[in-house]
Amino acid sequence: MNRSLKITDDVPSNVDEPEDDGVAGRAGDVRPASNPRKELVREQLIDIAAQLFDSKGYVQTSINDIARAIGLGRSAVYHYFRNKEEILAALVEAEALTPSHQLQELIEQPGLTQRERLRRAITDGIRRRLSSGSRFILLSRLEAQIPEELGPLYNRGRRDIFDFYVRCISEGMESGEFRRTDAKIAAFAVIGMANWTSRWYSPVGPRTPDEIGEIIADIALQGLLAHGNQLLDQRTIHDAIDGLRQQIDTLERCLR
Repeated sequence: MNRSLKITDDVPSNVDEPEDDGVAGRAGDVRPASNPRKELVREQLIDIAAQLFDSKGYVQTSINDIARAIGLGRSAVYHYFRNKEEILAALVEAEALTPSHQLQELIEQPGLTQRERLRRAITDGIRRRLSSGSRFILLSRLEAQIPEELGPLYNRGRRDIFDFYVRCISEGMESGEFRRTDAKIAAFAVIGMANWTSRWYSPVGPRTPDEIGEIIADIALQGLLAHGNQLLDQRTIHDAIDGLRQQIDTLERCLR
């Protein structure tokens, strides 16, 4: 964690601090930031809090801990979130609900083939995931600590994402774009390929999130596309092998 981060804010020092009565704000009822600077500080608060929840435990982390880590006074933190439950709700919303809403918009977008939809879903998801720092990994490790009232919200987002991939693959099979296979297993496989990128990706590596997204999408689609009784052409095979080698090389560098 970058504990050297220090942020000052223009919140008056005499702002009344709400009583910490342990009552969580409603899920999703998080006050939005009203300008770019506030949005930046809000996002940094979520990042710092996620790291503390992971390292100390959600229950053991207090608003004071979060304020000290980011270099703000406790009153200033209350300017963005009423309690730590709101911070966790914002993290769940950003990493579980927002992607499911984006996929719903993709389903409703006319004029796209299922192949195009699936490619967009994979590349957009990987780009978002690899641009969100460690949040995605932290949230997956925090699953067991998510409060009961936020559980349905988190699970709904994950279920909606899974349902999108199953629907997209199933409809692709019906249209003849994808070969016949088990749509649920295929959905798990594609989601797993995309999710795993956040485990080995390095911002200083040779590939950008966009490039990685395209490589993963190519590999996933080659496994699903219907080719009839024809063998894959040599170029397609070589491209797929090259993509796999690049991923393996990147993973090996991360593990050194």
